[in-house]
Amino acid sequence: MYKAMRNYLYSIKKNTVILLFCLCITIPLFSYSQSKIDSLKILFRKAKSDTERVNIFNSIANQYSAIDSFPHAFQNVNEALQLARVTGSDKKLAESSLNAAVVYWRAGMDDSALHYIKQAVAYFEKQPPSLVLVKVYKVQGGIYKDKVEYKEASEVLTKGLNVAQQIKDSAGIYSLNYNLGSVCEVNGDFELALNYYRAAMNMALAQKLYRNAINACDLVGSIYAKQGISAEAVKAYFNALDINARYLNQDEINGVIDVNLGNVYNDKGDSANAMKYYRESLDIFTRLHKKEYMAQLLGNMGNVYMNSGDYKRAEGYELKSMEEVKALGDKVSTAVCYTNVAEFYNHVKDYSKSAEYYNAALQLQEEIGDKEGLQYTYSGLGQLYENTGDYAKAEEYGVKAYNIAREIPLEREIRDDAKILSGLFDKMHQPDKAFTYYKLYIDARDSLENKEEAKKLIREELNHEYEQKRQMEALEDEKRQAIADEKQRHERAIRNVFLAAFIVVLFLSGLLWRNLSKIRRSKQIITRQKAEVENQKAIVEQKNKDITDSINYARRIQHAILPTIEQWSELFTDSFIYYRPKDIVSGDFYWYIESGNEIIFAAADCTGHGVPGAFMSMLGVSSLNKIVGEKGIKAPNEVLNELRDEIIHALNREGKKEEVKDGMDMTLCRYNKANGIFEYAAANNPLWIVSKASGAWALKDCDADKMPVGKYFGEEGKFALRKVDVNKGDRIYIFTDGYADQFGGARGKKFKYQHMQEVVLAFQDKSMKEQCDELGKIMTEWKGDLEQVDDILVIGIEI
Repeated sequence: MYKAMRNYLYSIKKNTVILLFCLCITIPLFSYSQSKIDSLKILFRKAKSDTERVNIFNSIANQYSAIDSFPHAFQNVNEALQLARVTGSDKKLAESSLNAAVVYWRAGMDDSALHYIKQAVAYFEKQPPSLVLVKVYKVQGGIYKDKVEYKEASEVLTKGLNVAQQIKDSAGIYSLNYNLGSVCEVNGDFELALNYYRAAMNMALAQKLYRNAINACDLVGSIYAKQGISAEAVKAYFNALDINARYLNQDEINGVIDVNLGNVYNDKGDSANAMKYYRESLDIFTRLHKKEYMAQLLGNMGNVYMNSGDYKRAEGYELKSMEEVKALGDKVSTAVCYTNVAEFYNHVKDYSKSAEYYNAALQLQEEIGDKEGLQYTYSGLGQLYENTGDYAKAEEYGVKAYNIAREIPLEREIRDDAKILSGLFDKMHQPDKAFTYYKLYIDARDSLENKEEAKKLIREELNHEYEQKRQMEALEDEKRQAIADEKQRHERAIRNVFLAAFIVVLFLSGLLWRNLSKIRRSKQIITRQKAEVENQKAIVEQKNKDITDSINYARRIQHAILPTIEQWSELFTDSFIYYRPKDIVSGDFYWYIESGNEIIFAAADCTGHGVPGAFMSMLGVSSLNKIVGEKGIKAPNEVLNELRDEIIHALNREGKKEEVKDGMDMTLCRYNKANGIFEYAAANNPLWIVSKASGAWALKDCDADKMPVGKYFGEEGKFALRKVDVNKGDRIYIFTDGYADQFGGARGKKFKYQHMQEVVLAFQDKSMKEQCDELGKIMTEWKGDLEQVDDILVIGIEI
């Protein structure tokens, strides 16, 4: 939840900057506008025509609306409209309608504003393209956006952008790209928003509007941050810092961007870098006396302390941030602070205070219509009520949070809330819903793991389409220019009376020839395109077949590196391996090596399944062969420690700052046949020993270290070496989590480890091979028609 709240603060930073600039200009603007109004009233008394009076009425209305004196503004707008009708000038009426739309829009009366802007559009669309038409489209698009009619807003703003490009209006091109990016962002179309923001940035740089360019960079970074694409977010923010350093060198801008960089690192769990950037920005804002920014930073720093377990400092920073923000009167930021404090008290189990602050945040967010803020608050309330045992309310708020996350969308919150709801419904004994949300969690998790690469491909495609559109527009401009040149030549030609007939015939003949040529060329192009499409279809079908063949071949390779059942049986006469991959290839693997009287063997579960998991399994097998076979390291705990270093090094050879999140869970054992000593080390997956005492079979659950073999975002330690006493006839079981996590049965619930232990104990009167068959039958019956959710591996050995 704290990670999610940090994403939300990116939008808060933008709102804070806008608020700051408004505070700086409000008082002088009021004085200036009042003085300007007095001057305009003097001019009105001296005006000699109704046209002049219409212009003055419109100017006075603008000045009143600038200082929020809307009753006076409406009065002057209506005077302008009435007088414009008296003049009989359609142009003056359209200009007055445009001005009325702007005034009513500023007053928040969107329906009235839309009524007047449509009148202005009806006139100016019939006129040649102009700066006024660009403004009309910008105003209409803004009104539609405020009315949450994003499709209409996008269509109108696109018209405005086309006109601005046609008349080469640089300022209009910048602002319309910026506004289109904003519409796409609030509508959840992040890829298109990025394209528009980048276009706005490039236009701002070309016009030397460096503040605008920095703002566009900041918005690009915030979109990437919302989606969890940290590397691209950091790249955008550093680009903003570079522009500031080269052209403006303003400390306030550096401070704001440092806050955003700190937020990105805090999202990644990198507390050291997060605090580095927060402290740098705090130094800047303290020096500049920017209390608004300092209040935001206190909350951010409190969250870092919270994540690191320093609750005393975290509480102090969060409460101080909340009081500072409340004093500023910023409702959006106040709601964020309430939610942060509520989450803190929920974490330390002070549930009454947590509920108090969550409800305070909820009231503010509903008042201001803050949908993203409501999503985080609903999610927090759901977890709070789950902690207190009120499952009905936990379900109510959890489902609300999940639905809003899907609507916006917020991809990490979709994943996290689906997982929370799956666990909640499991507690409520509603297995169908638990399974549904567990599948949604798996889908969202896998999607996020591959999101960054997929987004790069999408961006390349969109950039290609955008470039093609620009080329088409250039060709249209050339075509329009050619037609205009032809018209001029024709007009010059008809002035010559003696050559008129000849020129007309010649022109018509040439036009006919050109059209016939175009038809022939079009047919040729269509024929080539059809052939190209058919060729591309054949290529795609062949590539699909090649990919499937490659995966099947990869299965043969994977099977080749795994020990055969015959090889395993030579080591352990009475044993079994129950191995069921989810896909063609598997992320689970088993391994052994024999050295003298010692047998070292393992069962492992790699990150993911399918092709990604298979790559990890091959890395695991090759690394184990190297560590034990070549380096001679045989102690199970030392093997796991060395394997962890090998995996981290192999997956981060270029030394990039991005954290490697791949690895594996594993149980690795060493058995000495000569002296009967049995040792093991375990990463997350335990080991079971079944032995017979006093005529009855008993199962012992041996502990595992709660960390994976790979990069671990927690307190990273060494794996422990554990020794257990085994006797002849004892049975050892090692496994991955696929068997216990499979959904099924009459109520669609997980199989679970306790049930698995009961099954293992129930079959101890059977041989190990018979146990393997029984495990397969039970799993087939349990799963039924449900999909297998993970790779399955269970190994049984009798000493």
